[in-house]
Amino acid sequence: MRIISILLILIFSFSSFAQEREENTEKEVNQERLNQRTMLDDSTKIIYGMKTTSYINKDKFHFSDTIFNLLDSTLNDIYDVSVPERNEFIYQNLGNLGSPLNNIYFKIPSTFSLQSGLSSLKPYIKNISTEKLYDTKSPFIDLGLYFGGLGRSKVDFEFSRNVNESWNLTLAINRISSDKQVGAIRNKGDKNIKSSSVRLNVFHNSKNKKISHYTDFMTLNHNILGTGGVDVVTDSLPLKFFLYKDFDVRLTDVNNLYKNLNLESYTDYKLGSHLKLYNHTKFKNEKFSYEDMNISQNLSFYDQFTNNISTQDSFKVKSITNRVGIKGNSKILNYNIYGNIGSYMFNTNLVENNISELYVGALIKYINSKFDLFANFEIKKTSDYRFKIDFKSKIFEVSYLSGLYEPSIFEENYNGNHYSWNNNFNSTFLNVINARINLENNFLTFSPSINLHTINDHVYYVETNHLQHNELISFNQFILDLKLKFFDSIIKIDNKYTYSVSSKSGEGILNFPKHKFYSKLYYNGQWFKNTIPVQLGAITSYRSEYYGDSYNPITQNFYVQNDFQLESYLRFDLFFTMQVNNLRIFLKMNHFNQFDRYDGYFVTPYYPAQKKVLDLGVRWYFFN
Repeated sequence: MRIISILLILIFSFSSFAQEREENTEKEVNQERLNQRTMLDDSTKIIYGMKTTSYINKDKFHFSDTIFNLLDSTLNDIYDVSVPERNEFIYQNLGNLGSPLNNIYFKIPSTFSLQSGLSSLKPYIKNISTEKLYDTKSPFIDLGLYFGGLGRSKVDFEFSRNVNESWNLTLAINRISSDKQVGAIRNKGDKNIKSSSVRLNVFHNSKNKKISHYTDFMTLNHNILGTGGVDVVTDSLPLKFFLYKDFDVRLTDVNNLYKNLNLESYTDYKLGSHLKLYNHTKFKNEKFSYEDMNISQNLSFYDQFTNNISTQDSFKVKSITNRVGIKGNSKILNYNIYGNIGSYMFNTNLVENNISELYVGALIKYINSKFDLFANFEIKKTSDYRFKIDFKSKIFEVSYLSGLYEPSIFEENYNGNHYSWNNNFNSTFLNVINARINLENNFLTFSPSINLHTINDHVYYVETNHLQHNELISFNQFILDLKLKFFDSIIKIDNKYTYSVSSKSGEGILNFPKHKFYSKLYYNGQWFKNTIPVQLGAITSYRSEYYGDSYNPITQNFYVQNDFQLESYLRFDLFFTMQVNNLRIFLKMNHFNQFDRYDGYFVTPYYPAQKKVLDLGVRWYFFN
């Protein structure tokens, strides 16, 4: 916190100094240029705010889009702090803010490039590395403070400033701190999660619009002082009493550390009116480690080990990839043709290996007033490929994906004190069809959709190793999304029901809840003569019983299990949020329907979900 405080003081000092210089300079600038860069009132006072700060997403920027978006100042979903909350509980965690995460459904690979396989903390990296490139007319600060009950807190700080018309600098600092929610030896300060990250972004657009560039640097240190979950046997399930902090836990004095360093650099050069040459380089350095310096006190947790005194396992992956391509655009067509080369170096307990990668690809996007059409094809020298096509109109959306994805590094290689494997798997075949209908009027939005997956040579983790299932698996989802508005949108109800089913060949391999329901009922209005926007409502979430994936702290990954059944649960959350100028405040009661303090449910085998607790948070924009 001292470091954050010092940085805040330096940034505010820099902003004040820079602003003073800017005001002195502006007196010498002609009125036309002044009108372009600022908003003026009758007294020529400079006014900065929501309309003078904008951003563009990286994906759109890569596609030669030039439209910048204004900041989001609505109250929608600001009370959803954790990753499961923000994603309608399609993620399971370990019952605490900042704990490892796992999608409860089959997850389609997000990229065609080779993956490390260290996935349980990747959603936090996505949250930290915001895909925004800013253009600000004044110093801009986005400050989020979250004060959760039971020793949970979160700080999100982002500072952005245009040095001049062509250059922007953005600094982001994120911090998560959570006390143990089960098996704590102290009422306060017995830490479970300690996470901190820093991100620095430099964005440049030349005055003649020929060169665009950004460099993005991010570093994350995520420390988990694990418990292994509560010490229960599956024969005793379902539990009648949840003791939370008084539970006996399965591990003591163990330490997980995950480090991630990302450096990304992108430059494009305008060759002609609709043609650009670009280079995109990424460097990543990932490492996770597990440390237990006294195995004797945790013998009941370990099934096997080589060293019976201590465990100091680690797994490191370094990668550098470079993409070179040409891209162009017109009023109706965007295209991108590229080649990608990558080098991956991984180290598992001092055993080093190298993998190289080469593939080419092309992107095409067709746009007109009635529909958008997007196509992407990529192929590696190993014959692995990825083909994706999307069609989107106002009423109908459909997409098709077909691909061969090579196994991740972690799925094929690992060497530690408790587990060791060296696999040679086939690439996984994936075929996916998604279709959605959008029907809308002044009172409702109805969007039924269907997701059809076909999977062959599926690779899955079973705690001690990875296995490959050589039978064809089908996994399908049927989704009903209904949004209702009453009394001129003062009362809103958002509902989403998901029914999931798989073929018999996937039983015990793809485990997921068949039924999932998420609903939000809320009042959306303005108080005090329509000057204070407010929202007040309740969130209902339901998941049917299933054998959820379990978490292995040794490898920091989730694995398939068929012994510990997670019971179905119905959860209610209450929230209130309001806005005063650029300040938004929220209160949220999590798990409101836990009326018995010994009531509860498991969100992951051996890990109870967060108990009833009141949370407070603020989100504040600062300009000038």
